[in-house]
Amino acid sequence: MNPGQYHIIKETSQSIGELLKQQYKQIGYKRVHLVVAAPKQENIEGKMPAVSLYLYNVTLDEEGVGNNRSAQYIDEEIGEGGQVREVARDMPMWLRLDYLISCWAQTPEEEQLLLGATIRAFMEHPTIRGDQLKGESFEPDDYIPLLLSQKLDETVLSRFWSSLNQPLKPAIQCWTTIPLYPTTARSFTRVREREVRFFDLDKLNRLRQ
Repeated sequence: MNPGQYHIIKETSQSIGELLKQQYKQIGYKRVHLVVAAPKQENIEGKMPAVSLYLYNVTLDEEGVGNNRSAQYIDEEIGEGGQVREVARDMPMWLRLDYLISCWAQTPEEEQLLLGATIRAFMEHPTIRGDQLKGESFEPDDYIPLLLSQKLDETVLSRFWSSLNQPLKPAIQCWTTIPLYPTTARSFTRVREREVRFFDLDKLNRLRQ
């Protein structure tokens, strides 16, 4: 893994957005604009039909098995002169990304059609992997899970849309987890030789007697 791949957040959003756009093409849309800014009229105007993939929260994934910040792993890097050396790196920090997804079109019926296609995309693709992962933040075997929240609090939603001066609008909450690798690395030397001594306990007991 390329350490310090801070662009993984942006490329995760891009990967989810490309998955949704492919889904819309399957139901007959030649183009649906992807908007990553706050879902308000001024950011959507002139771009409909559109899907707003709004990253509204980034938190530490407390349940992530990889969030053992005291652990390390062994990696290789190319040093001066092109020599490969082993280094010790801290484990990655696992982050939870929360998205609010809303669809925008000329009519409520068309928006509902796009919402249905969005939900189907998550049903059929519970993970994004391989060529679906965009950018250089991911290794070939990496994948990101896509999970839908059960229910959004109506009061929170109302306050959210009111803060954008928008009427309450149907939206889908999706979240995923990703690893963010640090750039720090420490040199170390593997143990090549170790002296091991054995004691004859029977002989030791006889001497004590």
